[in-house]
Amino acid sequence: MDDPRRQFDFWLGEWRCAWLGGEGTNLVEAVCEGRVLRESFDGRPAIDLVGTSISVYDEPAQQWVQTWMDSQGSWFHLTGAFRDGAMELMSAQPDAGGDIKRMRFENITERAFTWTWAGSGGGEWTELWRIEYSRA
Repeated sequence: MDDPRRQFDFWLGEWRCAWLGGEGTNLVEAVCEGRVLRESFDGRPAIDLVGTSISVYDEPAQQWVQTWMDSQGSWFHLTGAFRDGAMELMSAQPDAGGDIKRMRFENITERAFTWTWAGSGGGEWTELWRIEYSRA
């Protein structure tokens, strides 16, 4: 992709989200004259989780920046890039347990993709959550 500011465009739209034990929805919109992506995730009733993120391409740093906040009081900051056909964002700081977190969007097509959330304490990545996205 020639314009790195368009690397996250695959995520725009309304999505059905399915994971082991549940399903939810996600709406991702371009705002601020198309420069910012705003996510609205709703995992209810399967899980008591509603969250939002803001993502923007930081041109001077040549990377994507995302901040997530949710109904459980969690928040985190991620940075990353689109490489080898996947978008990968990682936490800038270890969590309280010393783990770095990684969000990965892969198997991307026009109608679907796989999202994973993983943690690593300095060794192998351990998958914590996998969501299959399909267009609503």
